[in-house]
Amino acid sequence: MLEEVKKILAEEYRITDVTRDTDFKKELGLNSFDFMNLICIAEEKFNVELEEEKYRNMSTVGELCDYLESLVK
Repeated sequence: MLEEVKKILAEEYRITDVTRDTDFKKELGLNSFDFMNLICIAEEKFNVELEEEKYRNMSTVGELCDYLESLVK
């Protein structure tokens, strides 16, 4: 899942240096609009619906990957 999220970040934001511990705001500089766009892209790519209550407080790439993995079966 990490590779898939990294691919989205590279294609959409030209961000390539990403690990599970990378922080969306502090290290990648994504604002709330950018993050919501990332969520929408992930929902479409993986054909899932992410709950706002779950992703609202996510800060790292790893947290998003773990959540997506729990939904994609």
